[in-house]
Amino acid sequence: MPSSPPSDPDEPARVVARLRPLEPRSLGQRSAQIVRAATRLFQDAGFRNVSIEQIGAAVGLTGPAVYRHFPGKHDILSQALTTQVELVATLMADAEEHGRSPVEQLALLLDGLGDLTAHRDVSTLWRREQRHLQPAELDVMRSYFGQLSEHFASLIVAARPDVVPSEAAMLGAAALSVYSNTSEMRGSLSPARLMEVQRAVADSILACRLPGPPEPGPDAERAPAHRRPASRRERILDAATQLFSERGFTDVRIDEIARTADVSIATLYQEVSGKSDLLRAVLWRGVQGILYVTAHALSRAGSDDPLDVLIRVFVEYALDVHGRIMPVFTSDLMYLPDTEKTQLRNAQMDYRAEWIDAIRSRNPLLTAADANALAQSLFGYTCEIIESPQLRSRPGVAAELETIARAILNPAGLRGAPPES
Repeated sequence: MPSSPPSDPDEPARVVARLRPLEPRSLGQRSAQIVRAATRLFQDAGFRNVSIEQIGAAVGLTGPAVYRHFPGKHDILSQALTTQVELVATLMADAEEHGRSPVEQLALLLDGLGDLTAHRDVSTLWRREQRHLQPAELDVMRSYFGQLSEHFASLIVAARPDVVPSEAAMLGAAALSVYSNTSEMRGSLSPARLMEVQRAVADSILACRLPGPPEPGPDAERAPAHRRPASRRERILDAATQLFSERGFTDVRIDEIARTADVSIATLYQEVSGKSDLLRAVLWRGVQGILYVTAHALSRAGSDDPLDVLIRVFVEYALDVHGRIMPVFTSDLMYLPDTEKTQLRNAQMDYRAEWIDAIRSRNPLLTAADANALAQSLFGYTCEIIESPQLRSRPGVAAELETIARAILNPAGLRGAPPES
């Protein structure tokens, strides 16, 4: 690992000083209640699937009465996201104030994030619903999150002098993703056990050593090349996958898919019945594809550890062209009918069962719920890499992801769950 330049002990404090609330708004008790209720509804059903009437009903108001507090649903979402950012900024400032060293500040911050996400469970709202912000709001929020990430990375460098800033950015993103993916990790874990798992995984990530960037040469890692499919249906599916992954199912029109696939709208409807039919086909392709390549690799594994095989196949699949389906599954599955959602989730559970079995084979003291949380943590972080041009384009990102995957799935500090009383 390359040596690090001397860290600046004052950098974390300078970053915290720049964390300012976004156009702070003093909320009355009822307005704050509306924001909390809407946050839960957006988290569970998605912004587009929640009406003003449902938000009002959650707090004992009619839909029109909600408009006395907020101009519209979009303004409630903006306030909900701003509130979340401010909560994290407060945790960082508190850790900076009360921690006597960078190591202690990191520990206080991780404990605070664990308590916040394990008990309030609003972790996926920013990841999934940011697309509904206005461009100017999105720019401001991304800048603010960038400052939070910068502060976290600076704490890592201060706590681990052997880590350079570029490595700290990757490790910091991985550790923070543990908390942004809480809702997927939770399963049947109690809040206390969930916090134990979160902290053990975050500590394991922050302690791991990333491989150095690859040497330039003919064998250097290259981004997957996009190949234009030959058949008409494949071009349509490819176009839908790309547009859904970039902008989300609800913000893509059928004529845009047809134009991207270089077919007429009439021709598109000869292949599929509509946009929901395309989403269904895209998601089934993703689930069935990873199931097939995984089963094939495990059948040929021989004496290889199953968990190592799973990691290797998963990283290759996720960073290749079909990996873009993963964020679509996370964000847009909710727009399919309940029966189809159940079928897709069951197929996804079949895939996850391989991970749970492999993780418990290596650490038999863990419960199935523990192992599920570890696997979900890896899946969530991988989705963040796929969606982040900065992370996805890092030299040697595949080797880095494999290293972080092993840290996530086998955290040294995670003991078996205590027996139920």
